[in-house]
Amino acid sequence: MDPRARAVPLLAVVLLGGAAAAGCAGGAGAADAADAADVGPTGTWQLSSGTVDDAALPRPEDARATLDLDDGEAGGTAFCNRWFAGYELDGSAFALSGIGRTEIGCAPEVMAAERAYLDALGAVDSLATDGEELVLTGDGVELRFTPVAPVIESPFTGTRWVLETLVDGPTASSTTGGPATLEVTAEGTLTGSTGCRGLTGRVAIEGDMVRSTELRAGQEKCPADVGAQDRHVVAVLGDGFQVSVDGGRLTLSGPGGRGLVYRAG
Repeated sequence: MDPRARAVPLLAVVLLGGAAAAGCAGGAGAADAADAADVGPTGTWQLSSGTVDDAALPRPEDARATLDLDDGEAGGTAFCNRWFAGYELDGSAFALSGIGRTEIGCAPEVMAAERAYLDALGAVDSLATDGEELVLTGDGVELRFTPVAPVIESPFTGTRWVLETLVDGPTASSTTGGPATLEVTAEGTLTGSTGCRGLTGRVAIEGDMVRSTELRAGQEKCPADVGAQDRHVVAVLGDGFQVSVDGGRLTLSGPGGRGLVYRAG
């Protein structure tokens, strides 16, 4: 996927209809196969297939769509953005309300798939299970989901992290270039890349703070479209940063509102 359309406000959301939900669902992991007439399936589900008016729902390569269900709150990923909603379940009758999303720009084909997925969710009026699959249907719509295993929290050290998002004050943008990675050992050795140049160094870990004692970048010349990302990564890692790990997601918060968001690779 090459989602690099633009940087937008990190906290911006777009409401797609109805009243806003209370927030994103907290996806508990593997699905609970409880009977739909009671509390319904909960947890995190990934879209495995979908049709709208007998046409296959677009599913971009290297992107995924998910559905989190948790006690009346729904959410997930819509190939690019996070989405959120409320939901009601009465027997097999199922309805989402107040569907909204964040507003990070991705490649046109990814955004088109996102719109199609969210429109399909808005048309759903029934929920059922088919073996291990969760099936949502509506007028001309069928969406099939498979359960997602729970994410085991990854420690900061000893994990290979892959960069997903650059944060600069109130804005966030997606990555470009090759995979930008980060690995830090318990002994403080740092290796990785900016998406253009390799990185090596040493860090001192003090609780949730990490301070660079040495940071060296390769001598490769970065293309113009990767240069800004390269400088951003080097600045955050070189200036010292605060570490926050949430499941398989790592957030590095540096001075001046700059930061980096990685996923466990």
